[in-house]
Amino acid sequence: MGMSGRRMAAGVAAGVLMAVLAGCSSGGSKTAAGTASGTPGAAVASTAAGSAPAATAPADPSAASAAASAAASGAASAPASAPAPAAAAPSADLEAALLDDKLVGQVLPDAKVMAGWEEEKRKVDTADHAVTCTAATSCAGKPLSASVRFSSGDVVTRFIVETLPSRDAAKNRLKETYASYAAGPFKKVDTPALGSESQAFQGPLAEGEGVGIVVRSGTVVASVTTEGGPVDVAATRRFAVMLVKRIEQAQAGKTPDAGPALG
Repeated sequence: MGMSGRRMAAGVAAGVLMAVLAGCSSGGSKTAAGTASGTPGAAVASTAAGSAPAATAPADPSAASAAASAAASGAASAPASAPAPAAAAPSADLEAALLDDKLVGQVLPDAKVMAGWEEEKRKVDTADHAVTCTAATSCAGKPLSASVRFSSGDVVTRFIVETLPSRDAAKNRLKETYASYAAGPFKKVDTPALGSESQAFQGPLAEGEGVGIVVRSGTVVASVTTEGGPVDVAATRRFAVMLVKRIEQAQAGKTPDAGPALG
């Protein structure tokens, strides 16, 4: 893509981000610490072959035949166990509305769970962005918008949370967000579902080619984007799993503290 093409794509992407990120700015400094995708967990498989002692064959041939038949029958009837997915998707579709600005601020990941990343921007305000919520100015009882940006080297990750008063309102907001991506130079990416419903997209974002995952979890619509380094759908999804879990913890009346999913 030529320079003019890149500028045009970036312009379109900026318009999309204004709708998707709900006012989240793309400015800020960067550091050289960390990596694009963090440290994925390693799945370790083990076997028990050869660990059991050899069985003694029965002296009676008919008994041996019966034993073999019973063993074959048992093997045929035993169900095969499928391995659990490395990053299982939360699936609750809760009606609880998150309208407490302090709790919504806790839903956003912090430096503890984002080890190796530098936090650059954090903001909680009303959904219309008319009021920034602070200790002196509470926004409790109103639909909210919250965002935070982290950087690690050239990679930027953004988390965005929008709280709605009902699931129907959240479903409508999700459709608007999907439409914003569809209007830009983005393509859908197939990934396992998250939350109540979700969709992943890939395309040019403010810091370069990146991935955006949009999720509805009950009454909340959330987005996670990673950009600026090698495209890593799996890493973006791990962050999205974490964010959905934190949302569900808040909806269940718990303190949001979930960390990044491994695998």
